[in-house]
Amino acid sequence: MMLFIRILAAVLAWLAAFIPYRGGEKTLEYDHFTLEAYMTPIWRGHTVYNETLMFVCDENGAVEPAPLLYEPIKILSVRSFDLQTEYTPGVDYTVAGGRIALTENSRIPRWQYADYYPPQAIPGGSFERTGGGYLSFGEGDTYFKTQVAVTYEHNGVWKGPVPSYRGDKLKKTVAKLKNGEELRIVFYGDSITTGANSSNTQAPYAPIWTTLVTRSLAAAYDNPNIVEINTAVGGTTSSWGVENARELAAAHDPDLVVLAFGMNDAGKSAAEYGWNISRIICRVRQSNKDAEFILVSPMLPNREAKGFFGNQGSFENALEQLDCLWEGVAVAPVWSMHEYMLKTKRYYDMTGNNVNHPNDYLARVYAQTTAALLTEPERSIWNESE
Repeated sequence: MMLFIRILAAVLAWLAAFIPYRGGEKTLEYDHFTLEAYMTPIWRGHTVYNETLMFVCDENGAVEPAPLLYEPIKILSVRSFDLQTEYTPGVDYTVAGGRIALTENSRIPRWQYADYYPPQAIPGGSFERTGGGYLSFGEGDTYFKTQVAVTYEHNGVWKGPVPSYRGDKLKKTVAKLKNGEELRIVFYGDSITTGANSSNTQAPYAPIWTTLVTRSLAAAYDNPNIVEINTAVGGTTSSWGVENARELAAAHDPDLVVLAFGMNDAGKSAAEYGWNISRIICRVRQSNKDAEFILVSPMLPNREAKGFFGNQGSFENALEQLDCLWEGVAVAPVWSMHEYMLKTKRYYDMTGNNVNHPNDYLARVYAQTTAALLTEPERSIWNESE
């Protein structure tokens, strides 16, 4: 009897891989920004909203089909990054082997090889490329205005790290969220935390990732009394964070501090980086002993940009050690999330400046990962059933 049950379970699992899962999952609006769609975790459900792709020609002018995070079973929409233009299947793109391929006369933007890999240095517009040559670089909307947003259904399974609720470590913060009390959150970090290369001032007008966090928490707990204080400064390191911790973090009397340094610390050892983060925590707690902390590991820098990729891969482990040692401390594992995504997607599909900033799609991963630590599953604003 037990053997029969095991065989039946195996057969059902096999069938599930080929039958579209619906499970009452409703399709959210995707032709404009909505908090619910943008904060739908990429590791849950069977609909992905506005996942971004970018197309770059090779040296012969050909464009490789672009892989999505999951293999799609149904494309619901391919739109310009600003979501204002919808591209036509069969006219602008086709789906081949689960990938998005451009047609010969597609309206979808594509980078020419010589523009993406310029033959000569461009002051303010390129960096040396690992292995020789140059790699294009740009701030503002240089890259995201050429990207597309794909909404699709899939049967895939997320096999990467899954950020989990950490109410056991962030008890004071969660208590204030539940009780409707004022919660003061300081976001303290580098340019990624300032919202660099986000679209918040132009369509689709997605808020920066810190605001996505506070808005989703306010919605999940029906608590309008969340105060977001963002003191991040571009180009800064964890050492700078220590030097300015009293003025830019402790002085705001935070209940929760979200620390997001590391991208600019490539030359530091994990031990030095972890020591700096611990010193920031200590300096804040000298003023407020009850302050709690979320430690955000950085996304990956572009390996093709010479000099940017260093020791950041070891930083998440250093943060995890602080999580183990101290109460009121939890880690948002953005590095591991991004690393897993890059097993399928290309770096430029998710980039804001082609070197070390996220676009809206990857910034949402920062927000989703951070918010998950504070959101009881039953309170999630993402609903699995109608």
